[in-house]
Amino acid sequence: MYLSKEDKGSFIDACFHYWNKDCSMSYIKMSRRIGKDSLDVLIDEGMIEKKDNQINIKFLDSQYKERKEQYLKRVEAAKRSKKKTTFSDPIHKNTDSLNKFLSTINDTK
Repeated sequence: MYLSKEDKGSFIDACFHYWNKDCSMSYIKMSRRIGKDSLDVLIDEGMIEKKDNQINIKFLDSQYKERKEQYLKRVEAAKRSKKKTTFSDPIHKNTDSLNKFLSTINDTK
């Protein structure tokens, strides 16, 4: 990279702000965060893309997508696991057995 130290620092700042906003940021907001001149340099160098008024940083977009997919898979796995645990947990079975036993005791009184 043949960028000035200021522009390299601006790229790091841009990545931080972009990630912090779930990889969705407008050109105007980003230019307020890192400065219009630095943002234009990063766009000219191809490090950041501008489509209409939206900013895209490709490598962060792909990482964000991967992490979002992993998160959703884990949420679904946790839901399935909870359902299995609720119905097959020995504690629940023992509770049912205990309740049946107690009901027989109460019936004999």
